[in-house]
Parts: sequence; structure tokens; C-alpha cells
Amino acid sequence: MTGKPSGPAMPDLNAMSPAARSAAMRGGMEGWGFVGGLPGQICYQEQVDSKSRRRCNCGCGRRATHRGMANGVCLKMGCELSVRRWVKASNA
Repeated sequence: MTGKPSGPAMPDLNAMSPAARSAAMRGGMEGWGFVGGLPGQICYQEQVDSKSRRRCNCGCGRRATHRGMANGVCLKMGCELSVRRWVKASNA
């Protein structure tokens, strides 16, 4: 033993986006970054980097500029409106 803690390391809260930090504080940090989409996890949205992006699948034909996240795991990509609707429906 070298004195290192066992199990996955705790993510740095200061390195998270404000939306991710808020979701982590409201929903807990258990399994952060490994398991997403379980009941009780807080869903949130983040903006995608402006490199090559695919098209949104909601039918608007625009670029997928946002991603829907839960527990640090990306579950959906789409335009801002479609991801906002997904977050609202998931957290209801």
C-alpha cells in the first residue's frame, strides 16, 4: 500500500462548469462521470465546443450546439431548444 485512497477519485468542483457544479451539489457526487440517466439524477445542459458538430435531430436542421448531461455523462446532443426541453422534462 502506498497510502493512496481506493476507489474512483473525487472530481474537482472548481474545474466543473457552473451548471455541472449546481447539479452535483443538488443531486450528489456518487458515480459522477461514470453512470448517468438514473432516476433522481439532476439533468443539465452544457454548450458544445465550436469544432465540427453534427445536425440536431429534432427537425430544425440547425447544428447541435448543446449537450444534455446527467451526473457528468453526456446523454443527448441537439440545438439549445431541444436540449432545454429535454432537461425540463427529465427534471420534472
